[in-house]
Amino acid sequence: DFLCISLVNGFIQLRYNLGDKTVILQTLQKVHANGNTWHSLNAGRVGNEGYLDLDGINVTQKASPGMNALDTHTDFFVGGVSSLNLVNPMAIENEPTGFTGCIREIVINNRELKLTVTDPKGGANIGDCDGTDCGYTVCKNNGTCQVENSGFSCSCPREWTGTTCERSIHCSQNMCGSHALCIPQPSSFSYTCVCALGWTGKYCDNKIKFYIAKF
Repeated sequence: DFLCISLVNGFIQLRYNLGDKTVILQTLQKVHANGNTWHSLNAGRVGNEGYLDLDGINVTQKASPGMNALDTHTDFFVGGVSSLNLVNPMAIENEPTGFTGCIREIVINNRELKLTVTDPKGGANIGDCDGTDCGYTVCKNNGTCQVENSGFSCSCPREWTGTTCERSIHCSQNMCGSHALCIPQPSSFSYTCVCALGWTGKYCDNKIKFYIAKF
């Protein structure tokens, strides 16, 4: 079994095999080769149905009866592999070469992989791609980053504020106590306070007694 995303003659290709046959999906458009454009790629499979989305243009393989579980026990490789013996011949169309370019964010099953020196199991020939203080995802919640003499600044969407657009405007003046978490409610231009254990009230400022069951 395998799941592989690769660049083939300028097109993104997704190949996977769940144990019965190899499914191949390819984007309708090429990626920009000039290196000045960021692309957003979503790829994966649900059951035995695959999907591939490049910058909002979707390609989906209609599911046909067959196996629907991906059973792999190998490491997850990004950009290249330590040995070509690890690559199933059906996982690639041409002779594989290492990826040369920039990858800014990787999310697998809703979990973001940290692209730092310490987080991967290992790596080689990897450097800082962006080279500026705006590298990676400095500005949160779709904020736009600008390089400044003193570092960077974030231009935030209307609903967000803070140095890195990390705070909702609905929570910027909140009255939640120190034992609470502010949850923005954009539809009502307000917020609610989620209380920590042992606290109650609209603003979580009333202490209550509670008992822990012990066995």
